[in-house]
Amino acid sequence: MGRNYILCGQYTEIYFPSRNVRFISLNDGVDSLHSNNDIAPFKNILNDMYAKDMSVKIKSALHAKARKGEFLGSVPPYGYARDPENRHRLVINPDAAKTVLRIFELAVAGHGIKRTVKMLNDDGVLAQADYSAYLKHNLADGEYKPRYKWLPWAISQILHNEAYLGHMVQCRKKSQSYRTKKIVWNDKEDWIIARDVHEPIVSQELFDRAKKAIAGRTRVIEKRGEPHLFSGIIFCKECGRRMSHHARETQKDFFSCRKYHTEGLSGCTSHFIPVDDVSEIVLQSIQTHVKLLQEDEDAALQRLLEKKNTDEKMRLSTASQELVQQKKRQLEIEMRIKKVYEDNVSGKLPDDLFSTFLRDYETEKVALRDSIKNLEDTIHDIESNRTDVAQFIKLIKGYAGITELTRPALLALVDKVTISEPRDSRGKRGHHDRERTINIHYRFVGAL
Repeated sequence: MGRNYILCGQYTEIYFPSRNVRFISLNDGVDSLHSNNDIAPFKNILNDMYAKDMSVKIKSALHAKARKGEFLGSVPPYGYARDPENRHRLVINPDAAKTVLRIFELAVAGHGIKRTVKMLNDDGVLAQADYSAYLKHNLADGEYKPRYKWLPWAISQILHNEAYLGHMVQCRKKSQSYRTKKIVWNDKEDWIIARDVHEPIVSQELFDRAKKAIAGRTRVIEKRGEPHLFSGIIFCKECGRRMSHHARETQKDFFSCRKYHTEGLSGCTSHFIPVDDVSEIVLQSIQTHVKLLQEDEDAALQRLLEKKNTDEKMRLSTASQELVQQKKRQLEIEMRIKKVYEDNVSGKLPDDLFSTFLRDYETEKVALRDSIKNLEDTIHDIESNRTDVAQFIKLIKGYAGITELTRPALLALVDKVTISEPRDSRGKRGHHDRERTINIHYRFVGAL
């Protein structure tokens, strides 16, 4: 009758008798008209165990295939097709791959997801669902008429899909139980990732830059239909928030701290600076580094190596010391939580004080856990991104002769620009016409 002993019992023991239904199973020798059904529940359990065992074996077989990098899905990711000689392997679909590459390049250029959607739809690029139907379309039936449009979720899915790096990411979802068809998301650490199993469409560098670009909000200037030159790149040095771009009819465009605008002086200070000033300083900095490389590349290389190593050592030392202190505090909190429990059980600590202490300790414990995780990530990033000066030199040499700062050039060379608050000669905070420090953080080498 079935392999779910709970439902089988529900029917045979409750539902059928309540409806005067006679249940007969010839193979098992069961007839509900007679009292010879005591063995039926055990047979239902055995049937259920068989279904469970089959589920485990099938899942194990699929996981083994996933670990070998075999494609298990029904529809390949947009930009790929099944290999005619091996249906579990992906090969690049040249036409769709061009669109995938364009989506990543648009993201790196600073175009947001909604803007990318509009550009693809305006250019008549077939959406994923339409493209699959188009490939199956018979020209004898006439010209193919699109039915779908690109949507933001489709662009976001492409920009986050590691399949375009040549990796196979599978088993992201699972059935909640072999008894139900409900699908739930797996924890990320349980995903099965097989690396470098098919030809990539985008490079790791382009993928990372696109991911970083879409992580921040990029505002599009309506009059020009494109992002501002410094969108998502200018940051306040003091509070770390992105700075807002302001356009006024009566004065030149300028940047100011976003936190200052939302919280006032209690949050931060204005950090006012004209856009033209930032553009000129960044352009001059790029030109200076290009000139130094042209004059004496070996000396410039040595200077960059020394600076980057020194900065990394300082950051690594500071983060490591802070990590040790916070882990020590974490152990203290654990001991204090244990102590308040013991004092409460023994009667030394009243229930109201126990609740107060426990709540405060638990709050600090959560904050410490998050802080420790951030510090560990910082240390990992520093250690895994050691001196990559050669790539920076190769990159910046491509901009010899640059006379105008463009967004593609800026995104290619610069990670972020930080603006300090104005200070006078004694270091006291002052009006916006006083000195401020601008730090330009270049790709691969950091602040120069």
